[in-house]
Amino acid sequence: MMDRSELERTVRAFYRARNDHDLDAVMSLVDPDASFRIAGNFRLGPLTHMVEGASEIRARFADLIANWDLSVMKIESMHVDGDTAVVHRTGPVRFIPEDKFFDTEMMDKLTFREGRVIEFTEFVDTLLAAEIIGFVKPSGIWTGVPGVPMEPLDAMEDADRPNA
Repeated sequence: MMDRSELERTVRAFYRARNDHDLDAVMSLVDPDASFRIAGNFRLGPLTHMVEGASEIRARFADLIANWDLSVMKIESMHVDGDTAVVHRTGPVRFIPEDKFFDTEMMDKLTFREGRVIEFTEFVDTLLAAEIIGFVKPSGIWTGVPGVPMEPLDAMEDADRPNA
């Protein structure tokens, strides 16, 4: 089992490699028998499909790195229990194909074996992701009152905008 400070350094190296779009460095920290998934309902298909093994994970991470820039997100907190780290990140995410930014937050659960990630589960705003990539049509913002639409975001003052 890794000691706490070593595990925290490894987690930060993992995110640094991801932020640098360095797929080889990311994969150097992933166990060949690892699994990865974005938590969510099976109806979101490939977005939430679990992948297992180095080649499948490399392909999924390559796709994520090509489409999602997370480099401005910051680590809010990291909690370590044995060989597992739970990381809370916040900030803007850029959807690269459309060069659009979205504020969000994520929780990641990374479990390690012999210094490498063996299980990685990412908890993201799956509705936002599904809307951005076109899996579902954006439904607008819920105002809390059924049938009462909220004014469009671009008509709001910055101070009135909801935060993610």
